[in-house]
Amino acid sequence: MTNYKKNFGQNFLINPTIASRIVKESGASKGETVLEIGAGKGILTQCLIEKEISVIAFEIDRELFEFLKNKFEGMKVEFMFEDFLKFQGKIKADRCVSNIPYNISTPIIKKLFDLEIPSMTLMIQKEYAKRLMAKPKSRDYNSLSVFVQVRSKIDRLFDVDRKSFFPSPNVDSTVIQITRTKEMENKIKDMKKFEEIVKISFSQKRKMIRNNLKGMDMILKKAGISPTQRAEEIPVEKFIELSNLLSDDTF
Repeated sequence: MTNYKKNFGQNFLINPTIASRIVKESGASKGETVLEIGAGKGILTQCLIEKEISVIAFEIDRELFEFLKNKFEGMKVEFMFEDFLKFQGKIKADRCVSNIPYNISTPIIKKLFDLEIPSMTLMIQKEYAKRLMAKPKSRDYNSLSVFVQVRSKIDRLFDVDRKSFFPSPNVDSTVIQITRTKEMENKIKDMKKFEEIVKISFSQKRKMIRNNLKGMDMILKKAGISPTQRAEEIPVEKFIELSNLLSDDTF
């Protein structure tokens, strides 16, 4: 069997009870198609197939890819020997269920949004999960929180002990569910403008927002934002209101 490769950020889930729970709580059901990123040794893949779920699984490690193809030969799974982040095609899947590499969590989640995957059940670093779910006025709230929350509803499912992996990671893990929603996203007049405003606002998150968005005191007040507030105090809805006010202006 393949050896652990540090450059791929590999920490293999080895606890079948946890794998089974992830699949169960994902809501995946018979007849669906599930996307898996980084299939590893196939512990999640096995649980999905046992529920008569079709799987599209990406694996970048050549040894693991060959191992997986042999192990699941003839079953309802398509293995892709390709870097998911470089994949250019479209994927038709009902959901994503994955233990994703922690060092590239953000680009993977952004790619899943780009692919319009309706539901994502992901095992990620516990501290990272806190940032995704953070609310205004908390130290974990940042531009990533806004990016994800404006597009989805996030639920924390459960934590996973380090002993459930090999090699054991140096961080704690959490399984979350990201459910795609359009309610807030549809209120945004110009998504590019919105993301630009959020990025600049959080560029120095401990400073008053007037220091990041210079010369905009009047429009900040119009959006119901005090110029002396910090970005970490401003809810998603107010960023939407601000970007919409600016959407017809050059900024």
